[in-house]
Amino acid sequence: MALYAIGSINGNYQALQQLLGKIGFDPATDRIWLAGNLAGDNPQTLEVLRLVKSLGKSAIAVLGDRDLQLLSAAAGCGNSVAGFEPVLAAPDRDELLKWLRQRGLIHHDAKLNYTLVHAGVPAEWSFSQAMTFAYEVESVLSQSQYQAFLEHHRQDQSRWHAKLRGWKRLNFVANAYTRMKYCNEAGKLDFSASGPVSAQRDGLLPWYRLANRQAGQLRIVFADDAGFEDRDCSGVFPLPDVYAQIAVRLADG
Repeated sequence: MALYAIGSINGNYQALQQLLGKIGFDPATDRIWLAGNLAGDNPQTLEVLRLVKSLGKSAIAVLGDRDLQLLSAAAGCGNSVAGFEPVLAAPDRDELLKWLRQRGLIHHDAKLNYTLVHAGVPAEWSFSQAMTFAYEVESVLSQSQYQAFLEHHRQDQSRWHAKLRGWKRLNFVANAYTRMKYCNEAGKLDFSASGPVSAQRDGLLPWYRLANRQAGQLRIVFADDAGFEDRDCSGVFPLPDVYAQIAVRLADG
């Protein structure tokens, strides 16, 4: 048995199938971790969702920002893109979307000491807080009030404070787990920054480079949608998207 981790899929079913074939993935004995963004502009998003759902316990997938965008579009409170339309028109759309809503924001394997997220974990949070705060959003998304969250979801909540409550709190948690890339030294998220570390302005750091990260003991596996091109990645494992045809082998049975 082997455990592999793969970055953002972005709706590219063909690339995912090619990569699974390349690594010889066998769902009967192997497992894969998918770092979010199953959905994307590619019209094969429908096939990606069906495939990953069919893998059952052989696949662990966390939510990315494009997945939340798809859920918002399906709920009628967000803009759709061409890649979402086959999902929204599919006869099994409700089943697939319910399954997607039930994916987590974080997955931790205590035995292997690996933690899977789409974007990252804020420096201010301990491991216990990271799990608890993620659950606050996950529980809302997986239950009947999920549409209210999607209606109130804002992508500009960029600063954490322990006194945050209500939608602002849930919005920051969701944004941190699905959109965080760069931040300033105080931990404020910068949603506009992307690209290599070497190209960023002074004072802007990858989230994992902040000093005194409270969950620094975790080995975090995440989707490198920023394209950090960073060699100083101790304790974190950035994953290129599926187009790169790279899967990281995390463990053997």
